[in-house]
Amino acid sequence: MKIFLPVIILISAILYTGCETRPDLDSEIQVVSLDSEEIEKIRQEKFDLKLSAEYHDSFFIEQVPAVDIDSKGQVYVAGERHQIRSVYVYSPEGELLDTLGRYGDGPGEFESIFNIQIVDNSLYVFDDQLRRVTQFDLSDQTIKDVVEFDESIVRELEDSVEFFPTPIENWDEGRYLIEYKDDQNPALHSDRIQFYSLGDENGNISDKDLFELKSENYLVGDHAGRPTAFLLPYPERSLITSIENRKFYTAWSEQFEIQERDTSGSAVKILTYPYQRSPLDSEKLVSEQYSHNRQLQLTRESAEYPSEWPAIYTILQDDSGQIWVALIPEDESSYEWWILDPSKTENVVHAIFSWPRKSLFAKISNGSVYAVEPDDDGFRKIVRYTIDSD
Repeated sequence: MKIFLPVIILISAILYTGCETRPDLDSEIQVVSLDSEEIEKIRQEKFDLKLSAEYHDSFFIEQVPAVDIDSKGQVYVAGERHQIRSVYVYSPEGELLDTLGRYGDGPGEFESIFNIQIVDNSLYVFDDQLRRVTQFDLSDQTIKDVVEFDESIVRELEDSVEFFPTPIENWDEGRYLIEYKDDQNPALHSDRIQFYSLGDENGNISDKDLFELKSENYLVGDHAGRPTAFLLPYPERSLITSIENRKFYTAWSEQFEIQERDTSGSAVKILTYPYQRSPLDSEKLVSEQYSHNRQLQLTRESAEYPSEWPAIYTILQDDSGQIWVALIPEDESSYEWWILDPSKTENVVHAIFSWPRKSLFAKISNGSVYAVEPDDDGFRKIVRYTIDSD
């Protein structure tokens, strides 16, 4: 099994410019290094998104964990606010059609929505607090199945560590991708990892790991003599896309190194680019965000900060198999989005464009981009943009 950390160490020694490919002799992982001249040329090309619809109502949604689209173009929005956990169904034009689920721990209820996914005529809702999947039949909005995953495992690392399962996505028919994470205090345990396995429709989980990734990197400050962990606005963390065409992608956000994985979980290709990371001004960050609270400010000031922001904020895979990568430039108002075609070894980069950070892409499907944006009152709505192919 190919796992994340050894691959990162491996490729750090073989970065090079030019759009060539070469397999590593030991792991047989194909490495594609993106061409710098090609990228600078593509940066000058025009790429347009045109606003085509909005999806919101008077629900005062504070968080939108996930969005999906059915075969009719109807939009499903997972929305959360205080004691509200529901999936809102909209027509393609933006009319509210239905609401599924509510807050709670009973049938058809959710404590926290991690993801939603439409497969055929079913909606799957993944609850990371209840550690379960609820399947709705979209023909009549009834519950078809509820699968719970509650069996933790203990691994011997430096100490005995208990890991807890969360279903995060459909893997294939009757199986789900399970993420195992521990609840150790990150202020005391910095090198935490998370495992991925498969669970079935009966709630059983395979004892075979598909792959593992590093857990997010917390900073540690001193809070009245005690170590306290906290996350930066853009932390170093592992990223994982949805599965499309039997492929998915992972990355450690610190560097532009994106791994293509097959359904065995093994890395088969790596896309790399020496992206110039943006400087991180820790003094400015602390003074702007925590000057109102002296104790928080002291805690933040006592931590050791990296000198640069991570390269990547998020990655998405669209329904055609292209990957969309949000990079963190010096311009604090925008992300730099790259659209990549990983099936190619030349002309991999399809487009590069800047887009406001307040508008974060959540789903790309059928030539449209669905973004989570704030409304006039600071709550969340979904805005659909059509990709202009002219």
